[in-house]
Amino acid sequence: MIRIKKINLIVKQAKLPALLTMISLGLFIVIYLFVTLTAVEPYYLEGLMFAVPFVIFGIITYFTVKGKLKLKTSNLTSIILIFVLGILMMFSFIAMSVDAAGIGTTDVAKYQRVLRITGYPNDKLTEHFPNKIPENAKNIRFEYTPSIFGSKSFKLKFELDTVLIDNYIKEFSTKAIKSGSLDELYNNNEIPINTFTILGYNELPDDFTVFKLESKGTSFVAISKQRNEIIFVAFTLD
Repeated sequence: MIRIKKINLIVKQAKLPALLTMISLGLFIVIYLFVTLTAVEPYYLEGLMFAVPFVIFGIITYFTVKGKLKLKTSNLTSIILIFVLGILMMFSFIAMSVDAAGIGTTDVAKYQRVLRITGYPNDKLTEHFPNKIPENAKNIRFEYTPSIFGSKSFKLKFELDTVLIDNYIKEFSTKAIKSGSLDELYNNNEIPINTFTILGYNELPDDFTVFKLESKGTSFVAISKQRNEIIFVAFTLD
């Protein structure tokens, strides 16, 4: 009760800056959560800049309540800062969002984070990817490449024991729209020839069987029993 009375007193003595302090605190929390939870590389330190309006309006409120700043001056300063800080924060947020939209990663530790922020498992593009990399997987390679224009690609490769590889073959044999060697699918215009020219291969070896998983031709899995290796690839077309 005492704290509520103090807050009510502060609001009465410095209504505008106190109101702006509370609003800017709420906006900071929302924006900070956005730039740390929805970016591949979280902006933990950079995101703190959005706390600047909250701090400034808080200082103005403090000095106004203490009588060190006249109410008229306090209100005028607050009104000016609404526009100045608003514009600065808006452009900073836009710049940070654009920057985040173009940042990819090859960090295997960020695999699940990338899936989460891109809508997995409800994203048709990556629904065939594993929800996590198997614990016994070896020689893991991962690559996520986004684009500020909306295109993106996901690529994951790892090795497993023979039993699990056989399970994957059975799974994708039933799910695939088309399957065969890379050359067979390419000759039938089922796959871009450079789909697998990453993750350690300039060209996909002949011992891989490629599974095409949807009609638009942008989701594929390649499996080699000889190598006990599986490659997941998905991309949007520009």
